[in-house]
Amino acid sequence: MKRISLLFIFLILLSGLGTAGDFLKQSNKKRKVPIKSTTGVPVFRSPIYSPVQVFIYGNVLMVNFQEPLKNVLVKIENIETNEIILLKSYDAQIGTVVDVSIYGSGQFQISFSADTYEGYGEFYIYGS
Repeated sequence: MKRISLLFIFLILLSGLGTAGDFLKQSNKKRKVPIKSTTGVPVFRSPIYSPVQVFIYGNVLMVNFQEPLKNVLVKIENIETNEIILLKSYDAQIGTVVDVSIYGSGQFQISFSADTYEGYGEFYIYGS
């Protein structure tokens, strides 16, 4: 009886390890990257508004501008290696969408700098 119960527990633990690997894989679903503003915006009791929305689809980063921003500097950096993936200035209009493919894995930071807005967000890309 003791062997059967130990075998049963072992099988339960083993089946749990198989599904844990699925959680470690990069999801192909759309994930939103929270953007934190660094400009002096007053604190309200409503959701934090950002003129920029960032989403991840696998290893493609989609940047969506909700307001027109002149000369906005977009920087994507690998935090672990300090490698700059993208450093580019845009004259963004409402609805401008920028897709950036990120090759590699690790922790990344995206930052935005314009005359009227500054913000940043952090996200992970997992290796396949």
